[in-house]
Amino acid sequence: MPRRAFSIDFLKADGDVYLPKGKGRSTDIVIPIMGPTGVGKSTFVNNVLGRTDAPVSDGFKSCTVQLAHYFIDPPLDLAEDFPEIAGKRIVLVDTPGFDDTELPDSEILRRIAVWLAASYDSSMKVGGVVYMYPIYPNRMTRNDRSNIKVFQKICGNHGLSKVILATTRWDICPPESGEKRKEELVNTFWSDMLSSGPHKAEMTALWSSKESAWDLIRLILQRRAHSDIDGVILTIQNQIVDRSKKLKRTDAAQELRRKLEELLKESGSGSSQARREKLKALAAEAARLRLPLGSRIRKLLGFTVSSMYLFFLVPRADFAATPATREPFNDAASSVHYVLFKSIAGII
Repeated sequence: MPRRAFSIDFLKADGDVYLPKGKGRSTDIVIPIMGPTGVGKSTFVNNVLGRTDAPVSDGFKSCTVQLAHYFIDPPLDLAEDFPEIAGKRIVLVDTPGFDDTELPDSEILRRIAVWLAASYDSSMKVGGVVYMYPIYPNRMTRNDRSNIKVFQKICGNHGLSKVILATTRWDICPPESGEKRKEELVNTFWSDMLSSGPHKAEMTALWSSKESAWDLIRLILQRRAHSDIDGVILTIQNQIVDRSKKLKRTDAAQELRRKLEELLKESGSGSSQARREKLKALAAEAARLRLPLGSRIRKLLGFTVSSMYLFFLVPRADFAATPATREPFNDAASSVHYVLFKSIAGII
């Protein structure tokens, strides 16, 4: 059955990086690189390229705020070991991480979705997906687990067959700590991805060297060579391109919604000022994804039926003049409430 016509225009925005039709090839081996900010994604890309094309962070602030793709012609020794890739290009896609210091998660997901959807529409194949995670020094947080769930929804169960879970920062990790944390990842946090039958991911250690970077590329090509298919369609590609789903309806966006709801619930604790600042950021997230929020979240934020009625019937400019609500709208939290209400209604 022929694929229905697809246009990236409904999803893209000015300044987006993606491959327009005619720039990608059906023979390309696409390898998206994902993971948290500062984990070493750009360093890995530079080690493969043998030059410093990708900007590298020297701390917790992200350098990759926009996706970047890099075309690589396989070196002769690689083509000799894997004759099936002769004449094909490897395409590395460096992505910003969720919980980025510069971009909200919803925008990161949109940019990733734009690149993946456009490449799939050009018949480019995902030959492997690398998810990087630091083995040291920090332990896995609830936010880390939420981000991995979003990643899983981007790939889908079938896409896991092309996933490599690469742990980084082994060079600063004490040996005993590294082995213990590796065991935790294998048996607890990543167990579902590493034990999913025929569609399971694979885990490896990645060092900050050219040799280790190319070993990872070889691992991807080995898995590809032993597979019945040379490329995979990720779930987010199928949902957006083949099934014409809006981004907010994809599995990945819905998982991001669950992460957002958890953060909103957690924002109910702490000082009033801290709560307002957190709500302000989360409100913008909800608005960007146009995610409907459940009754528990509305209750948390102090929404009532009467206040919702006033929000939707009274123009925002006149809201502060409404006697019953004059005081609340004069503070920052009320502006946050307004954005959240509009988001709930799906009209932003």
